Amino acid sequence: MIRVICASFGLLLASPVWAQPALFQVVNVDAHDVLNIRATPSPTAAITGELRPGARSVEVLETRHGWGRILHGEGSGWVSLAYLDPMERPVVSGFQAPAGFTCAGTEPFWGLSVAPDGELVRHDMLTLGEERMSRITDARRARGRQEPFIYHFAGEGSGMLLVRSGQCSDGMSERAYGWQAVLDVRDEDGARLMEGCCWTEIEAR
Repeated sequence: MIRVICASFGLLLASPVWAQPALFQVVNVDAHDVLNIRATPSPTAAITGELRPGARSVEVLETRHGWGRILHGEGSGWVSLAYLDPMERPVVSGFQAPAGFTCAGTEPFWGLSVAPDGELVRHDMLTLGEERMSRITDARRARGRQEPFIYHFAGEGSGMLLVRSGQCSDGMSERAYGWQAVLDVRDEDGARLMEGCCWTEIEAR
């Protein structure tokens, strides 16, 4: 098991360099208006969605000519950077690794969230979708580097989560995520090692 874990983590660490997705807040939008999400980085492109004024944790995966690509629906869309202000990514209380991630994978299906208060909620095929609660006992970034981040957790199951920036696909949609993840879990259902993608949920105001 240790060899398998090390091999999977090694593959993740060896992935191509990818700029970390940054977080933004919607600004300069009237309280009765919205920020349009467009199909392409153009003011004349089709509108595919909207962001409310003051929306936070808008994760920009790439930028192009004053526009930022964000996850939207089953794919992605583009918003004008003129209406976005950078914001700090929250960290896990008491540690230096970021919080606010939602992660998931397929084949097998699994999901989890990492909250700023240190709570880690997860589920997978073996839990039949039932949420299992754990607490993060340690969370760190690689020494002398911006990433990867590792989270150790214990509670209704124990294990570790490794997250680093990198293009990631769930294999089920047109979404192109900006974070990769490896999850190692041990609980009453057994031990399993799973891979997937992470993103940051938008906080509507």
